[in-house]
Parts: sequence; C-alpha cells; structure tokens
Amino acid sequence: MSDNFTAYPDLFAGAEVCEVCARLIADRRFRSSNWLLLADGNVELLTKEELLKALRDPPVGSLIYVRAGGRRHGFIRALRFSSTSSLVAICGEDEGVILAPRDRLRRLLDLAVRAYERLKRKAPLLEGCEARDWLHEDICKEVEEVRGDPLWRVIVRAL
Repeated sequence: MSDNFTAYPDLFAGAEVCEVCARLIADRRFRSSNWLLLADGNVELLTKEELLKALRDPPVGSLIYVRAGGRRHGFIRALRFSSTSSLVAICGEDEGVILAPRDRLRRLLDLAVRAYERLKRKAPLLEGCEARDWLHEDICKEVEEVRGDPLWRVIVRAL
C-alpha cells in the first residue's frame, strides 16, 4: 500500500491483509456503495431497497456497511466485527463500527421510515425540525430523542 492510502494508519500495525479485506480495498465499488459482508466472506452490493431490507433482519455473522458521501475506506476498522443473534454490526463510513441490539435497530428504522414519509426530507431527521415541521409534533418529538445517536445517523443515511 502506498503511504498516501487514505486508511494507511489503520493498516500500518499489520504485516498482512486477509483475502476478504484485500478484495474490499482493491475494488473501488466498496468505497462508494452500501454492502453486506456475509459470514462466508461473500460481499453483496446493496441498492437502497436491499439495504433497508438487510437492516430489518441482518444475517448472523454479517456486517452491514452504509456509505456516506465520501470515498474513504471507513470499513477497515469494522471488519473484525459481525452480527450475532442479539447484536447487529453496522459500519457507517463516518461513524465506524456500531454494535446495536436488534430490537433497537428495528425501532429506529421504523421511526426513520415513518418520519421520512411524513416530513419528506432527511434534514429534519438529522438537524432537527424547523418551524414548518412541527405541524407533525409527534414525529418531531420522537426524532429529537434520538437525533444525536450515531446509529440514527447511519439509519437516516440509509433511507
């Protein structure tokens, strides 16, 4: 790896890169797409619809990567984590790895979908409701309770 590789400090401590990691690093699509890493080492690129479906019930042994607007290798630190029967491993490009209880992930996902359907924009979900949004006071209050949570930011970006 070149020393101007964006995630060079994350790889510096090691002497080798595993086969799955090498594939994820070498193929540019994995920096600019949402994907699901399965327990068997296969990686599936996901459309928005497939991503939402995967978030509803991630397979045990999987890692879900939700990209942001950048093209960084935000997943490198998360590759050693995987979902269990009780916790889901999600990696946001900016947030890093997040281990979340499955029921919390589903609740936040349901709220995000409901809020986005009613407010029609992601900005109030991430930055807070504006005066015009408070017409939907019930949703705005629920969003305010979770707005700063890194898991919430990843879920909203997935919409």
